[in-house]
Amino acid sequence: MEQRSDVEFRAEKLYKNSREKFGYLFREVVSNSIHAALIKTSLQTSKDFKPLVRFTVKRQHGALEICIEDNGEGFHDRNRAYFTSLDSKNTEKEKLNFHPKGQGRLAIVYFSDMAKYSSVYANSSGELNRIEFDYPERSPSLFDLSDVGSSIVNEGITGTTIQLTLAKQQSLGRANTFFNKYSDVNKLAGWFIETFFPFFMENEALELQINIQGDAEPITINKAFIEKNVKRVPFSVKFDGSSANTTHFQMWLVSVATAPKSKNQVTCFARHLQAEIEGGKLEYEIDLPVAYDWRLTSEFFDDNVDQKGDKIEISDADLEQIQVALNQALDTEFSLQITANRAESQKNVENAKAKFQSLSVFIDARKNSETRRILKDADIVSGALEDKGKVERTYWISEEADPEEVGKLLNSSLHIYIHHRGRVLKRLKELVLLYNEEGEEKKERENDVHDLFLRRGNSLKESNGKSHLHNLWILDDKYTIFSETLQASSTKSGSSVSDIYIWADDLEKTKELLILELKSTTSSHNAGDKYESMVAQVKRYAKQFYQNPTKVLNWHVNPENVLYSGVVLARKSDIYRELNSNNGGSSPNKIPFLESSYYFYENFSVEQNATAEPKFMKIRIEMYSYEDIHRLAESRNAVFLKLLKNEFSVGKSQL
Repeated sequence: MEQRSDVEFRAEKLYKNSREKFGYLFREVVSNSIHAALIKTSLQTSKDFKPLVRFTVKRQHGALEICIEDNGEGFHDRNRAYFTSLDSKNTEKEKLNFHPKGQGRLAIVYFSDMAKYSSVYANSSGELNRIEFDYPERSPSLFDLSDVGSSIVNEGITGTTIQLTLAKQQSLGRANTFFNKYSDVNKLAGWFIETFFPFFMENEALELQINIQGDAEPITINKAFIEKNVKRVPFSVKFDGSSANTTHFQMWLVSVATAPKSKNQVTCFARHLQAEIEGGKLEYEIDLPVAYDWRLTSEFFDDNVDQKGDKIEISDADLEQIQVALNQALDTEFSLQITANRAESQKNVENAKAKFQSLSVFIDARKNSETRRILKDADIVSGALEDKGKVERTYWISEEADPEEVGKLLNSSLHIYIHHRGRVLKRLKELVLLYNEEGEEKKERENDVHDLFLRRGNSLKESNGKSHLHNLWILDDKYTIFSETLQASSTKSGSSVSDIYIWADDLEKTKELLILELKSTTSSHNAGDKYESMVAQVKRYAKQFYQNPTKVLNWHVNPENVLYSGVVLARKSDIYRELNSNNGGSSPNKIPFLESSYYFYENFSVEQNATAEPKFMKIRIEMYSYEDIHRLAESRNAVFLKLLKNEFSVGKSQL
């Protein structure tokens, strides 16, 4: 016999950290009803008896009523004695391996406001009697049923009905949270299948009827209802250091109408109820054409569950052994699918090597033999990056890195650089095209092509490390001397100076200045212009610098000692327009192997006084078409890629 205050304290202690898990209440009361019906089944000589539990939800204004009915033995003398003592265990349940904890009534005390019991049972003379009582709204001795009277029933069958009432704000709030998640009879049926799965699979005749009043038609759950799409995969484990015999497990694969997942978490059951492994989990990773719920049962879990019944307490070593045995059993079950997956993965690996060339040397095809999944690009790239990271860490922290591994790292890095060059050239091609994908004429801003080479207002040093800001190598590989050892400045929009200046100011070398003028990729405004052609414009900028180098570039230099060069980038059509006019350079010379690019040897006047004796400085001006430099850079990129694929092989030697 338990005092009410003690029971309420124990209920609070057991469930206070489970406020949102209102399902504990249904786990306990429904499992007790199932126990009662199955015990009666075990005592029947007739095979016609069908164990039955009904679960009905009725919503009322400001309250919720839950009715659980079973056709078990009811509250006969022995059951009333078990009910009176909270910690007593029903021996009939033990015989059927239900492993009761004797704690179910605590869930009623904690989660509900009141439970009204009505039970019909057969007395020692075989007469049917009915007993009714409210719970916990009784005397201070909460479980004492000795003073509860009974009445004779002339007809009917044995069984118990529990009417749960939820009206208080806290109780109703918890219930609403649960039923918002399982809002219709199908969702609620799914919860019961998941929660009580082993009961149905081990007891073919057991039925659970689910009904939400005012909703759809009731659903009846039984083994046949579930087993339409169920496989079972048994396996055994011989635990290290255990003198016990081999422990048996049963894996249940329940087909579900959802999208299949690659990583599948296994749901475990203890005492026929869903439970989690404390501090761990079981998983199985595979790609399958259909989805399953993965459910695992074993008496081993029954013997190692906590008082509340939802935590399986086993060691990490035991968990690891179960996982190994589970993998072996499921690998056998899905052996054909695993073989097919690996064949598909091998194709994807080969495609990935061609697609992700910078990582191809780190893609380990052997890993495919260790997976049950179909490896996709993301998986292959992730694995290759992990292996590359290990090599790079070794390279930086050790002076004795494997030369072969270092070669792979170098190959990968160069692949990335060459691939980036390809992206830059793709952008340049987009700028040069006159029409978009829809066939409509497009007009590119001059700033777009300007920023592709060196963003306006930036210097080369400011762009250090920002590869998309100093793509000056596009001009010609002879200009890859452009680096932070030289100086370069991209002027701001609207300035009355050239677009980009590049210069060298070395005490031991000739001082040089390159004036880079970028024209619109659509159409140059002054190609062959009679007032100032493209060549004349470069000569004017050269004179402007000569007369005041400090103002133009903040460069304190004697302009007499500077070697002057100029480069104009323009469309092929604009270059031809310049050459066909009488206002271009003095004598154009074709640049070998380029279709529409030319150079000029020019002189520019440096005198400020128009009436003074003329004075000239020499300047070489090169005029490249965007089409030529794109084709040249793209072909050189292709050469680099071929070299990388041969791992730097040149003839019979190895660099």
